[in-house]
Amino acid sequence: MAIFNRLSIPITTLPNIWQLLSSILAQQSSGSLWCSREQKAFFSRGSAWGISETVKILLKLKKKTKGIVFLPDYFCNQALMPLRPQPVQLVFYPVTETLAPDWSLIGNLVSQYGSPDIFILVHYFGFPGEITRAIRFCQQVGSELLEDGAHVLLPFGEIGKHSWVTVFSPYKLLPVPKIGILVASEKTGVIQEISDKKKRVNVDIYKWIGKRLLQSFLTNCKIFWRNGKVIPFELDAVTKFNEHPSINTFSLKLLKLLEFNLDHYKTVRRMYYKIVAEQISCIDNDVARPLFPFLPENVCPYLFPIRLHESIIEDVYYRLNKVGIPAQTWPDLPPEVKENPSQHEMALKLRKSILTLPIHQSLTKDHVEFMAHSLREVILR
Repeated sequence: MAIFNRLSIPITTLPNIWQLLSSILAQQSSGSLWCSREQKAFFSRGSAWGISETVKILLKLKKKTKGIVFLPDYFCNQALMPLRPQPVQLVFYPVTETLAPDWSLIGNLVSQYGSPDIFILVHYFGFPGEITRAIRFCQQVGSELLEDGAHVLLPFGEIGKHSWVTVFSPYKLLPVPKIGILVASEKTGVIQEISDKKKRVNVDIYKWIGKRLLQSFLTNCKIFWRNGKVIPFELDAVTKFNEHPSINTFSLKLLKLLEFNLDHYKTVRRMYYKIVAEQISCIDNDVARPLFPFLPENVCPYLFPIRLHESIIEDVYYRLNKVGIPAQTWPDLPPEVKENPSQHEMALKLRKSILTLPIHQSLTKDHVEFMAHSLREVILR
């Protein structure tokens, strides 16, 4: 098994010099790959901005000054920053152990807060959520469905076909600067209210290119470059939040270039997912198991999420990071969830029992086999 210099395994996807140079002459992406018939795509700085823009537009179309948004309690607090300034009440509904909405409890929330203007369904880690039940619920209470596909590479199956709006975050799965896609039907009225905010280029893009090229070079040379500091298990990672929602044409050109390789990226990610799953398949399910035991056809996994017994998860987290494997916790739960443990018991339990490993296409098979073997050894020791 290959041995790696500590901290040389990249957490995120990395572009190569050829992709960056070729993108200069490439056309801009239209986002059409994320659309079905009679749909149109719009770009933003990320899916979080897409959600915020959707809520703003819906309130305008309904001529309402205030609104109600239902969203899962297992949700990234950072992604709510663009939404929080909006005149809406955020109602966090409980999820089950499989990350599905806990429909048995959502009815009580409707009685308590009223029918939501928007119901957000998340497709966690690239796996489809319960779309049919979400559609039925929205029809019953008069709500609009917003699908959060931030972890989805491309829509498949029923994803994005029946919702009022679907948002994606290609930068989470592809080596592109921060960019989001908002997809809406021409019949909803959303399209008429949105305007693309693009810039040709800015200083942040030059910084991104330089940083990613350096990281790619160091990774190829097996030279460690990641910060050796490990965030305490009980704390959440805090990343810089950019308040400027505009995007630039370079990002759209690079995205267009990468669109030709999406099938390959999906194949690689699925292969890596199976490698890690195979290594822990012999371990007792009460100790460790994949959050998603089965990998359905067409799913492109974003990360490899693993459920670990709470008695060992902290030790596994620190030991993996000590040998250079970027195991991470997710998400940074909203304060409303943390402060009400009795109402959000499962979300808090999942936060304390799930680790994620990268399985992206910038990794080599040696990287993934090293992570998988190390994971198994650390769990069984």
